[in-house]
This record gives sequence, C-alpha cells and structure tokens, in this order.
Amino acid sequence: MTRKLVAVAVAVAVHVMGPPARAGGFSIPEVGVRRTGMASIVGRPDDPSAIYHNPAGLVLSRGWKLYLSAGLSLLHTSFALHTWDQSDKFIADLPDSDGYYKAIKPSRAYGVIPLVAATGEIIPDRLVIGASVFVGNAQGAKFSEGGVTHYHLIDGYVVAPQAVVAAAYRLAPSLSLGASAGVINIRIHGERDVFPIVNGADIQSLTGKSPRLLLDGSGWAPTWMLGVFGQPTSRLTWGASLTGRVDATLSGPVNVTYSQDAPVPGDMLNGKQTTNQLLPWALFAGANFDVTPHVELGAEARYWLYRQYKEQDTEITGIFLVRSLVTTKNYHDSQEFSGGVRVHGLDCAPALDLMAGAQYDHSPAPPSTITFDSPSFSHIGLHSGARYAWDRYRFGASYVHYWYDVPTITDSITSPPTNIKGSGSNNIFTLSIEAQL
Repeated sequence: MTRKLVAVAVAVAVHVMGPPARAGGFSIPEVGVRRTGMASIVGRPDDPSAIYHNPAGLVLSRGWKLYLSAGLSLLHTSFALHTWDQSDKFIADLPDSDGYYKAIKPSRAYGVIPLVAATGEIIPDRLVIGASVFVGNAQGAKFSEGGVTHYHLIDGYVVAPQAVVAAAYRLAPSLSLGASAGVINIRIHGERDVFPIVNGADIQSLTGKSPRLLLDGSGWAPTWMLGVFGQPTSRLTWGASLTGRVDATLSGPVNVTYSQDAPVPGDMLNGKQTTNQLLPWALFAGANFDVTPHVELGAEARYWLYRQYKEQDTEITGIFLVRSLVTTKNYHDSQEFSGGVRVHGLDCAPALDLMAGAQYDHSPAPPSTITFDSPSFSHIGLHSGARYAWDRYRFGASYVHYWYDVPTITDSITSPPTNIKGSGSNNIFTLSIEAQL
C-alpha cells in the first residue's frame, strides 16, 4: 500500500507540472512594437508581425521586408502561502497569526518574446507571402530549494517555438483574406519535491521527507490561422482572425530521487510521462479609425475558448502501480479587451509614430486550480511605444506594464494546497527593426 501511495504521489506531482496557461491563454499577445505600443493591431497590422496576429493584414506590407522583434518580460511577484494540515511537520518556518508564512519572491522570473519574419509582395497590391519563426510562450521561474514552496515549485519553464508560412490575397480594394500554417514545439521542465502525504497517509518511511521530482517533456503539433482584413473607407480598417485548436502530446522522462532521510537515500524511480495538452480555439477582432490625418484610434478584443479544457490526462510508464491520472481543470473562457491611439506624420516629426494604449485580460483558470508552476491571473496593462522611419528602415521601442489581480485563494485543490495571497506585476520591453529590402 505504501508503494502504491508513492506512485500516486508521483503521478499527482507529474500532472500539475504541465505547461502554464497564462492570463489570456497559452500564447502571449505582446509581440511586435505595433501591438505592444498601441495595444491594437488586429484591425490594422501594418508590419510583418501580422503573421502572428492577423495574416490577412500582410497586404499592407509593400515590396520585400525583413522584421525582427525582441521582447523581454520581467515579472515581479510576491506570494504568502497559507499553512495546511500537518504543514508544521514539513515546513520549519513559523506562520503569522493569520496562518500565512512570510511572503516569498522567485529568485528568477522572466520570459523572452522573439519574432523574425520575412514578407514579399508577389503580385503588386494583390498577393503577399511571408514566413516567420517566433516564440509565443517562453517563461520560467525559480524558488529556493529550502523555501516554503519546495513542495509546489523549485524550478520550471515552458518554451514553445513556432514556425509558420503565411499568405494574404486582396480579393477587392476593401477586402483581403489570409492564412498561415505551421508547427509548434512545446517543451517543459519542472523540479519540485513530492509531498509525502497522500490521501492522509504518510509515505516518508519509503521516500523520506523530500523526494525530488525532475520532469521534462516535449511534443510537436500543427498550427493554423485564418484572417480577414477590410478597408471600407480610407479612414476605417477592420480585421479578424481565427486560430485553430491544438492538441499537443508532450512526453519525456520522470525521475524521483528519495531524500537523504529515506531508508535507501538516493534511490530512484525512473519512468516516462505522456500528457495531452490543449491549446484552445481563439478569435481576435479589431478596428482602427483615423480621427484626423495624424491621429488613429484602435480597439480590439481577443477570446480564447478555454471552456473545452475540462480535464487533463497523463499516462505514466515505468513508475510502479500507476498507469494514468485524470485531473479536473474546469477552465472557463478567457477574454482580453484593449485599445489605443497612434499619433503620426506630424509636421515637426513626419517620420515619428507615438503610441499608447491600455488592456484588460481575464484569466481562464479557477483560483482553486492555480499552482506556482502554472499561475494565471487577470490583469490590467498600460502600453506605450514609438517607431521612427529612416531611409529603408523603421525602428521601434515599447514598454508595457501589467498589474496582476492575484486572488486570495482559500479553496485550493492542489496537493499540498496552494492557498495564497499576494501581488504581482510585469514589465515588458520590446525593440524592433524593419528593413525594406
């Protein structure tokens, strides 16, 4: 029975270390300076990052272009973890009078958001093709091995590079269609200690107090997007895109090393895990309007159909007495609403664009399912940016700041419970260069 409980504990630990679903969905929308500066690109994607947001907007790219965007996300978070049943036997720190341990911060928490795209106008003012390599999700965090969160997360990251080809065709002066197809490679890594209390039973007699779990997984899956772009008048543009659902299968090794206080210190369990990961359908729509020849307003909405993410399945081989695990997720749909302004073509600085915007993003994850390795919080964001054209080049820079709405969680269903309170913010810096070839 003890060995079976060990297997169950390992299975639970493996399962909660899946790829994170951030606020607004798995992918990060903050790609390219047009998006990060103005918070509105779907309705008028006037640079090659249209491949990422709305491929139909490639018709706005004239000639042949090369585009590079590099974003850096620096997260600042602080969490206070609440005690749980028997936690005093495993955590040496003393809680405060409300039952919370001292707030902790990750020693590392950042993400990178790169994109390289090339586009070419094959038929003037009619057909544009493009290709791009980007990383829509590359984030990681690390906590102290001896901290109060060592049963929740010590080290973890997800990296999801994607390569796509795209095309846009102008059916009429006021209507264009676009599409992209590609492949995504999702890679995850996780490290934490397995909590040695399973269904009320103590398995320390076999594993020790802190058996260490290491997990890696990766998988490939096809991706696609459809887009439409319209310009009914010279001052008004609109756009929409649909991203197809992705069902990725991630597989990799699982290793559990018994801690030094176990009867056989350093003994190892070696197996393999296969997890089915859903990336949901997503619909983006936006519109932009030139209020004056120098002032453009834009707004957009993004909707991720996370209601399909009811549960997650994991198959395990090589770990005795356990073959599969199904965990309830019960995600709801996620929405983002954003808008902004662009000032351009001024007599005093005709080559300069100035942009600003704001957004609200609603998380898909019920608070009871949130874990440190896959946090998902609603947030408010403010955007600012600038672009400058010089000869055949256009340079861009932007800054985005998020304020996360971290809920006080009291009904966590994770093991051990992730009942927390805290705060968080994110700073995203992006630079871009666009060259007319």
